[in-house]
Amino acid sequence: MSKDNLSIKKLKKQFLSLNDSIESFFDKLKFFINNIKKSKLSHYNRFFLVTAIPFFLIVIYFLIPTFFDKDIIQLDIKNQIIKKYNIDIKFNEKIKYRLLPKPHFLAKNLSIFRDQKEIAISKNFQINIASSKFFSLNKKVEIRDLIFKNIDFKIDFKDFAFFLKLLETEPNENNIIMKNGNIFFKNKNEDILFINKIKKSKFHYDANNLVNILSFNNEIFNVPFKFIIKKDKFNKKIFTKFNSKKIRLNVENEINYDKKNKDGLVDILFLNKSTSFRYEIKKNSFNFNSEDNVNNYKGMIDFKPFYFSANLNYEGLSTKNLFNESSIIIDLIKSKFLSNKNINAIIDVKVKDITDVNELNNLFLKIGVEEGNIGFSNSSMMWKENLKISLTESFLNNENEEITLIGKAILNFKNLNNFYKSFQIQKVYRKDIKEIQIDFIYNFNDKKFTFDNVKIDKSQNSNLEKYLNQFNSSENRVFNKVRFKNFVSNFFAAYSG
Repeated sequence: MSKDNLSIKKLKKQFLSLNDSIESFFDKLKFFINNIKKSKLSHYNRFFLVTAIPFFLIVIYFLIPTFFDKDIIQLDIKNQIIKKYNIDIKFNEKIKYRLLPKPHFLAKNLSIFRDQKEIAISKNFQINIASSKFFSLNKKVEIRDLIFKNIDFKIDFKDFAFFLKLLETEPNENNIIMKNGNIFFKNKNEDILFINKIKKSKFHYDANNLVNILSFNNEIFNVPFKFIIKKDKFNKKIFTKFNSKKIRLNVENEINYDKKNKDGLVDILFLNKSTSFRYEIKKNSFNFNSEDNVNNYKGMIDFKPFYFSANLNYEGLSTKNLFNESSIIIDLIKSKFLSNKNINAIIDVKVKDITDVNELNNLFLKIGVEEGNIGFSNSSMMWKENLKISLTESFLNNENEEITLIGKAILNFKNLNNFYKSFQIQKVYRKDIKEIQIDFIYNFNDKKFTFDNVKIDKSQNSNLEKYLNQFNSSENRVFNKVRFKNFVSNFFAAYSG
């Protein structure tokens, strides 16, 4: 017998065996159905059979992507993300399919590139997909929401364009979400300037208002904040809103970007006072100027290198807004925002009237920030018209959860007799004095003063040193109006001997 005949017989035998198996399966299925009809099933069992079969069919349908070629799917997803969002990604590990809570693919350690430079790695990347094309013969998927979890960006100033380009995305119903990550902002030397912690960021299209929206719920320098950017492509405008409850700052902005130099209008709520100012953004700088004739501001920010300068003028302000434990300045100091070594700034604050202390006026507060050090030297204020108080060699110390102001105060008397009368100094203690110098430490936590190294007209006095040592060892170093008046009276009494 030839080999060809043996092969044909063997093939026929296999075919008959397969045919018998199919017939046997349908015979058993027919027998099962007939038994169901004959048997007296309860309504519960019939309901279970009616609902269970569709359920399993649905589950089987949603499991179809598990059989797709993962290499083809990865390439398809990559191409769709580039086309829809202009985001260049790279899968460093094979993707996996998951059914719950909705059909999606997962990827570990996904890379994001900008101009062939890796700018981010997402440890967990989720791509939600449409379930309507699982029977597609080309085994492609339709991407929906992109979710980046545990994502770390390492970017410089130019790489901020990655976020701005998202606002150029064509309208669609999908979202881009980033959860739990960091933005490490670097300079040209690859040094980390600051870290922006990502809690949750989201990009989406608002179909009702026809704008792209990029929202951030982040934290920088231990200051939590919310920041929203809305882009209106039709009117060539961008709306932004910044809010931080911790430093009680709220800023709303509208910018017209249909020009070479961008200009806009900002509404700002600062120190419980609202104002607005106009600004202009140039290539390497940001300039602003308020429109308020009473409380006005002006300043500028240089981007390369970063430097901030501002002049803030107030007609009236309370000391609670400036030096109270819950003031914005103390909040900024506690947050260590100003202690960052890459922040350099000069801020001049002028206040004509101190509203809660009648005797104080013409406050000039000069705040200098350089390489993490915060100084108040060359600051001054007036006590009525009688006394000018100036600060030299003054700086803030923020260690071990305690904030202290350390410095030297110089008191120059303009009208000594009126000063003596204000504090009701006995005539026997009224000496002719031109200047007092005294070192001090003020603790913002317990609101206590400590004084040392006092000089009157550049000369020391042993009686004053003894008096100040007694004062520093006492517990009553928190000033109110009565205690302060008694301190001044006892000070001049000790000097007179």
